Amino acid sequence: MSDDDTSYRELQVPVAGGMVTAGRWGEGDRIVVASHGITANHRSWQAVGEQLVARSGGAVSLVAVDHRGRAGSAGVVGPYGLSQHADDLIAILDHLDLEGAVLTGHSMGGFVVALAAERHAGRVDALALVDGGLPFPLQLPPDVDTEAVIRSVIGPALDRLDQRWPDVDSYLGFFQAHPAFSPPNTWHRAADAYVRYDAVIDDDGQVRSSVNREAVLVDGGAAIVDPDSSSALRRIDQPSVLLWAPRGILDQSPGLYHADQIADASSELDHLTAALVDDTNHYTILVGEAGAARVVETILGLAA
Repeated sequence: MSDDDTSYRELQVPVAGGMVTAGRWGEGDRIVVASHGITANHRSWQAVGEQLVARSGGAVSLVAVDHRGRAGSAGVVGPYGLSQHADDLIAILDHLDLEGAVLTGHSMGGFVVALAAERHAGRVDALALVDGGLPFPLQLPPDVDTEAVIRSVIGPALDRLDQRWPDVDSYLGFFQAHPAFSPPNTWHRAADAYVRYDAVIDDDGQVRSSVNREAVLVDGGAAIVDPDSSSALRRIDQPSVLLWAPRGILDQSPGLYHADQIADASSELDHLTAALVDDTNHYTILVGEAGAARVVETILGLAA
């Protein structure tokens, strides 16, 4: 599916303080709304959007948002934070005249959709969580250095926001050499679209990420450090499926979650079902073709 294919189009959605950009795959009446990761954008959902439309025969469509401070919504200023992003998702439901919907979120987006389910319980039918949304078991002191904790979790994703490249191809090369996408993992069209969409050419001709560093620090603090913002999944009762990757942001093992942690959460939370997506890492579970297929299978099960 190319950018000029009529099954994909961009939307402008009014929210408090401005207009956010979203992308829509398909025109089906059954709409699933998606939230991306902390330094990502809506194009990270491309593989899922394309497969969802194809596998549902066009009956189900996907609308994914650029959160404030990223890509098409980079100019929408704060307040940042997971609660604001959650409310923006509900603004998208309003814009689409939806009373309720299945929400899906990757990484930080998992925490966003869980908060949306708590703050707007009657509007959220179910959740598909993709390697995110379950609180991290961190024991932090009251005077913790928030940026240091965020850096310990997302590492190079934060560092890249301060880097510059001579052209877009160099920026693509930076990602293609990333451990998460290096062999034996393959570089998919969805990853290419996500990175190209993130690239901004400054007045001096250099390329940088579109992501606002302040937004990342605020959102990362909420998802990783703030126990209230990060634990909404434990306070809701909507059916929720968590797909988790065995490898992490740098393709390392283990990934963000450990098997014991997943098992404990599944036994404690009656509304939560968890499933391991073999041979994926934190990125390829969403932008890889095989990982996206599992996400689509889960969404279709929840949307049925």
